[in-house]
Amino acid sequence: MSMSSNSTVVVCDVWVKSQGVNSECDSPSSASPVQGLWSGASANNNNSSANLSKYLTLEDVTPAGFNYHLISVFGSQSTGKSTLLNHLFGTQFSVMSELERRQTTKGIWMSKNKNGGDGSMSDNILVMDVEGTDGRERGEDQDFERKSALFALATSEVLIVNIWEHQVGLYQGANMGLLKTVFEVNMQLFLKDRATSHRSLLFFVIRDFVGNTPLQNLQRTLMEDMSRLWDSISKPAGLEHSSVHDYFDFQFYGLPHKSYQPEQFVAETKKLSLRFREGQKDPSLDARKGEFSDGGVFLPEYHRRIPADGFSHYAEGIWDQIVNNKDLDLPTQQELLAQFRCDEILREVMVAFDDAIVPFEDKQSQAARLGEPEILGGLGAAMRASRSKAFKSFETEASRYHKGVYQRKRAELESKIDTRLKALFQGQLDATHKSGITEFSDAVSGAVKAGQKKGTGYDFAEIVNEEVTKAVQKFKEVAHETAVEGAAWSDSQQQLALYEKELAEVSARLRREEMRRLASRVERWVQSRLGESVGLEFNALGSGRAGGGAPEEGEKPTEKKFWDRVWNVFVETVLDAERRFTDRASSFDASLEEVDVGLWRLRRKSWGVLRAKIDEEMVEGNLLLKLRENFEDKFRYDDAGVPRIWRPTDDIEGIYTRARESTLTLIPLLSRFRLAETSAPPPLDRWVGHTPSSATAADEEDLPPIGGVDEEEGKSLEEEMTILSESKRQELTVRFKKAADGVYVEAKRSAIGGMTQVPLYFYGILLALGWNEIVAVLRNPAYFFLLFVCLVAGYVTYQLNLWGPIMKMTEAASNQALVEGKKRLREFLESSDTGRQAIAMSTAGGAGRGEQVEMSRLNKQGKTTAEDEDGDLRTSDGTAAGLPAAPALQKAKVSSLASNVLASISISSIYLLTMSSAGSTPSGCPDALRRCTTINSAVTLRICLCRTPHAVPGLIYALE
Repeated sequence: MSMSSNSTVVVCDVWVKSQGVNSECDSPSSASPVQGLWSGASANNNNSSANLSKYLTLEDVTPAGFNYHLISVFGSQSTGKSTLLNHLFGTQFSVMSELERRQTTKGIWMSKNKNGGDGSMSDNILVMDVEGTDGRERGEDQDFERKSALFALATSEVLIVNIWEHQVGLYQGANMGLLKTVFEVNMQLFLKDRATSHRSLLFFVIRDFVGNTPLQNLQRTLMEDMSRLWDSISKPAGLEHSSVHDYFDFQFYGLPHKSYQPEQFVAETKKLSLRFREGQKDPSLDARKGEFSDGGVFLPEYHRRIPADGFSHYAEGIWDQIVNNKDLDLPTQQELLAQFRCDEILREVMVAFDDAIVPFEDKQSQAARLGEPEILGGLGAAMRASRSKAFKSFETEASRYHKGVYQRKRAELESKIDTRLKALFQGQLDATHKSGITEFSDAVSGAVKAGQKKGTGYDFAEIVNEEVTKAVQKFKEVAHETAVEGAAWSDSQQQLALYEKELAEVSARLRREEMRRLASRVERWVQSRLGESVGLEFNALGSGRAGGGAPEEGEKPTEKKFWDRVWNVFVETVLDAERRFTDRASSFDASLEEVDVGLWRLRRKSWGVLRAKIDEEMVEGNLLLKLRENFEDKFRYDDAGVPRIWRPTDDIEGIYTRARESTLTLIPLLSRFRLAETSAPPPLDRWVGHTPSSATAADEEDLPPIGGVDEEEGKSLEEEMTILSESKRQELTVRFKKAADGVYVEAKRSAIGGMTQVPLYFYGILLALGWNEIVAVLRNPAYFFLLFVCLVAGYVTYQLNLWGPIMKMTEAASNQALVEGKKRLREFLESSDTGRQAIAMSTAGGAGRGEQVEMSRLNKQGKTTAEDEDGDLRTSDGTAAGLPAAPALQKAKVSSLASNVLASISISSIYLLTMSSAGSTPSGCPDALRRCTTINSAVTLRICLCRTPHAVPGLIYALE
């Protein structure tokens, strides 16, 4: 059987080593019987039919009749087809050596299934191992690949398409071009019309399946490729609208990696082998919807209905028909030359194109890696120039060759160039998009900050509109500069629409952020205003003077309406804040929904501020202080606000009782937020309002729940308005009563302490002994007039409450006179020779010896201790004569205190301690010569000075 003019078919003999039968072809193995059917070698042998018949007889298949099945495998070279068949069917086809990647299976080989003896697989399964496609040994000689693939498709019930996972979606890698040719010729030769059609199963076995891409997605991709492939082939008349599903069924299976997952691979192949049995078509499955059977693969409609004893002749006839078909011949020499030269010219053109474009691609890739979008200058000019130059160069050099090849290669060149330029164009627009969004946000934020610093206000909507116009204009300029005329991909309208959409989204986000900042500023204003206003209302609770005391029932108008005033202040403040918010939001071009959400949030936040302020004021310590102030104002002051001076005749108990009971009525009043007009809580739920429909989860996440408003809070409005619990009220009442009792006791003690206990007989004695003086004053007009003036002055002073200021002025004048007297005394001492000599000696002695005296020998009553009363003198090192030093006592230098001592004591208290003329320190001072006096009554500071018989006067020696 001649294959072509330069190639004939070789029919290899059955090779069974155990039976001593050899073959002219390369044997696939050394154990199992394998029949070599056809190969591409250049030898003549026309005994293929006889050899195949002989092999089927040896394998006991010939008597089986129709009880046999034929399976073949199709796929690229060195992809593990033979290995797959060996694991599935126990055959021993030759497999590729792992040490070198070269062609192993040459031609078409057949073997019988060796597994399934337990009935798990069908009987008499014949397996054909077909030479792989795209091998380097055959190179561009695809003639035998086409013939062998078509033979396998035409004769087999099941065609296993062996494909790697990473080949799915490829055209050449998945042999789609070869399948297209095989499908086309198969229809012309064997599927002339629908009446003579027979079906086959294309079983896609996806190798090295890792599972990252679901098998369903791979199925969908392969089915889309099959459908497109079928639609593109030339079909006979009457079959133009046929579908690939009219002639083929499909199944899919994924196998793990054989080398990296050997155990899983063996297990999955074992599982897959069980599907090679008889099955029935499931009419409920629709392959067009991605529904495929996972049952037995041998359906009755797949069988060619050729008995086993006639299969060899049937196969030989199919092969002859395939070999004699010219549609599978190789291209002409002219086309081969055109392909070679066009490919060579295309490579040269692409080198020059790369020199111009690669630098821009590198810059764009680097910017993308760094995450810093960069707009490439001069990109558009470079793209247009390089594209035009490449097309002209290719046209000049390649247009002389075969027109069909030239046009195909030019389309290929255009596709390659435009693919890369399109990527650059898209990258340029993406960079413009990203940088434009960033610049837009920064520009809007900068303009807002500038307006805030100036303090003149700003129109946010106007700022946004200006910046949007600038951003869109810049995008259009970049797109126009980068566009390539005549290229469909250089249309930027879609990208511009996306850019404008994102600008609108960013504008809305910036507006929401600005609205949030505005709301925060308004909330701070509300917090400040409420803090002042509500604080004043609570402070007013400490004043109980207006109104002349509390009524008997304990309800005072101003205090009873306390919560009414607080609520009115709160509502007015929030209304003012809402007006501020609405007026400012109008400049943001905010929608009504956004304003509604902002006002709703403001009301809720404001209530939280008010409640926090109330809780702050109602802290137990603060509230107790206000209650005490309220009580004291009512108890210590009269109706006119004049302080009471308690007298024994006053009704202290009655005033105390009324003031206390009036203040106690404040505790239940303050414990619940109720309005006096309605005796009910304020309508907080109606005032806050329902949640706006446009509010998002982000708008609610930072809002604290409010009882009576939020159902999920679980608290009623009454509970929300409860300020003090019952236990707090009772505790506060007890503590207040104790404080009020203390004030009452103090007032009572003051009244009793003011009583003067003068005996009555004293007045009689005074009158008897002073009668002469009284008569003398009354008879003498001068004395009488002086007495009258003094009495009038005293009365006026009393009525004007001036006795206190007069006493203070008198005390201040006397103190000033004392200070002035001491100053004059010091000046007198400094003006005399003796005083100057004493001061000089004191200064010299203090500087030379650093004399120190002790200042802290005082008892708890502020008096000196017994040791100090004895007048022990202390030396410069702080020790007393004959006594050990006291290191814990504080000391001071005599030199630094001398001037103060002289200025602080009177003349009658000064005694100088003289020192010997030789400069020796006296060991002591006789008691008769020592004088001590107190120079500072505030701290009971005493100083003792001594006078000795020595002629040389000295300064103070010791300070106690």
